[in-house]
Amino acid sequence: MRIGLTFDEYAELRLNPPAGSSPFIQQAADQEREEMFPMNLASVSIHLRSRGYDCKRMMLELLLDNEAVNLTDRDAWTQEDVEAAAEYFEQSQLFVPYASMCQTLGCGYVGFLRPLREAAERESKIYGRCVPENDQYFVMHRVPPRGQTDDDGNMTGIQPSQISFTLCDDIKERLERGEEV
Repeated sequence: MRIGLTFDEYAELRLNPPAGSSPFIQQAADQEREEMFPMNLASVSIHLRSRGYDCKRMMLELLLDNEAVNLTDRDAWTQEDVEAAAEYFEQSQLFVPYASMCQTLGCGYVGFLRPLREAAERESKIYGRCVPENDQYFVMHRVPPRGQTDDDGNMTGIQPSQISFTLCDDIKERLERGEEV
């Protein structure tokens, strides 16, 4: 199971505006995606961290020094170069704390971020005001992975966990009173 976000998952969850946004905001998001590459070294580090990888500038420099990623210009990373680095971090299991939490819970980072975004959008519609995509406003629910065993009782695979979110009681009360959160 992949833990970090793929580029398409990143684009869906980090670049695309919330449902119901104006066409101008969607157009700006599309333009941002088109203009992302090439990236400089610092931007690659920030980008990969937002995808769930514990990527620091120094680590990218080591990848280049050890030729794990080959570039003609150290400050002009193409999307393919960034994907090669992401694959290295995925294989090495170098994740930011939230992505590591997802790995422990039995889901990928997308399995946490997508339901969080959906919950924020759902509650924003219900209350008619913005409820941020912040897990501190929600209670996380997890349906645990179900291990499958063979005839000898040996584990043969684990189904991914399903994560969902509901508003915390105090946040719900504030929204019902018409307060901002």
